[in-house]
Amino acid sequence: MSQEHVEAVKRLFAAVRQGNQAGVLEAYHPEVVIHESPSLPYGGDYQGHAEALRHLNGYYRTWGPLRPGAGQPGTPIFLETTEDAVVVLWQEEAVAPGSGRRIVLPALGVYRVRDGKVIESRMFQDTAVIRDLLVEEHQ
Repeated sequence: MSQEHVEAVKRLFAAVRQGNQAGVLEAYHPEVVIHESPSLPYGGDYQGHAEALRHLNGYYRTWGPLRPGAGQPGTPIFLETTEDAVVVLWQEEAVAPGSGRRIVLPALGVYRVRDGKVIESRMFQDTAVIRDLLVEEHQ
């Protein structure tokens, strides 16, 4: 059963990387809850498909300008855990266009799966480094 959960989360990651909003909604359960650090521009708690798209678009608005060329988050590592949870490790990479300063941040997400779809996601990153980069970029 847990490998099916890993595949559900992999579908979500692939859709996010491809900018495929329909694919993201297909990967999310209609009752999805997303938890993101409130200190981020796209932070907070989001519930349901409409709010999931709002979260996704905030993520794209924040990270898109900071990724040079076709840069994407580092290749994720998917780990099976309990019957309904998958842990994903990846790196967020960014370059501040103004200064050229580059950051590579480890990130971790915990995803719960129900009925073959992601029902909850919770991301963990060094938000202070992200905020500092965003402030630097807007000075």
